[in-house]
Amino acid sequence: MAYQSLNQENHMNGIQNFIKNDGHDLPDWMTHERESAFKEYKKVYPKLSRTATWRNTKLDSMLDAFLEKDFKNLNSSHKDFDINTAFEDSIRIYFHAGMFFCDEKIPEYIKILNHQYSEKNRSIFSIDNKSKRQAIPLLLNNIVSRDALLIDTAMNQHVQRLLHIIHVPNQNINVAPRININLAENSSIKIVEEQLQLNDSIINHCIDINCAKDSSLDYYKINHPQNNSHLINNLNLNQDSNTDVKIFNLDLGADSACSLNHLKLNGEDSHVSCSTLFMPSAKRSSHHNVMIDHLSDKSFSSVNFRGVINDHATGSFFGKVRVAKERRKTSAFMQNKNLLLSDHSKISTVPILEIYNDDTECSHSATSGSLDKEKLFYLKTRGINEYDAKDFLIKSFIDELTSQIKSIRIKEYIDELILSNHET
Repeated sequence: MAYQSLNQENHMNGIQNFIKNDGHDLPDWMTHERESAFKEYKKVYPKLSRTATWRNTKLDSMLDAFLEKDFKNLNSSHKDFDINTAFEDSIRIYFHAGMFFCDEKIPEYIKILNHQYSEKNRSIFSIDNKSKRQAIPLLLNNIVSRDALLIDTAMNQHVQRLLHIIHVPNQNINVAPRININLAENSSIKIVEEQLQLNDSIINHCIDINCAKDSSLDYYKINHPQNNSHLINNLNLNQDSNTDVKIFNLDLGADSACSLNHLKLNGEDSHVSCSTLFMPSAKRSSHHNVMIDHLSDKSFSSVNFRGVINDHATGSFFGKVRVAKERRKTSAFMQNKNLLLSDHSKISTVPILEIYNDDTECSHSATSGSLDKEKLFYLKTRGINEYDAKDFLIKSFIDELTSQIKSIRIKEYIDELILSNHET
């Protein structure tokens, strides 16, 4: 749906008033960044909001509610919330009401800005080399964001403790977390980022990841089911030579949930694996967009997205892998499989390969359908009742993806969330 001109004008005026009247004491350069972001936002919004990226989402609904949410900075403590975590020995960073905080002395490789911005941090808000399809949420993040989490490993540093980033529940709030991860040469880290349940809120999340040569990253993102909330996740990844990045995302849906991933393989022998399980139910949605650019010889990518759509929920997948003519000995695999559990559930899938040379191994596949009736009949002939037979087939479909998770405790935690969501 096109955003009506009157609503659009009110929306733009509201953002301009927010920038002008925001009560926080921000440095001049940051105010200038906000104004520059707003100027660019006004320019690109009319065109980009009508592209296929946003066609299946409720972008207009989110923007209507954008300025109705609370932007206040509330003092928070994790003790104010009942947070059940399976990772007690991890380093826990909390995000609430627009701010990051921690309940222990954080290591040197982690920094929380907490308004202590200096002009050297200006690059955090740069949108250079970002995909145009990400411009709307990136620019809105620049306008709203008040804090950033910076993770910078040292050369040859291999972090043993798991880093657990927990987004604490909010009510009727608009927040824009910003995370920058920079892995130095021959370093490694494992991160679990978890978005707990929101109520009537908007979260517009941006994460930038840069991996120097010989580094490795395991990154898990878990989105609990959201209530009447909008959730946008932007992820930008740049990999140098001989790097290994594994990304796993569990998304249980929101009133409008959208993930935008742009993965760039800039060095030889760079490997990326991006897997997502999305399971919206009720009237929730879950939309996913991934673009991979093979910008070097001998680079390897694997994309595996699976949707389990129930009730009146909707989902979509758009994936594009690009390999330029001059790039040799690349390998790319992209797969999207979807299981529709209701006559009212809907899915849209568009996998694309742009390959301009023969010295490559690339493939893609996409399937959508209901439970296999022949398999269901076979299980019933073996004395299994229909409910258990359906449950077995659904779990088998999911396990094909989650079995790729190497960490036992992370897999067990994700399996518990999937089970509880499936039972409800």
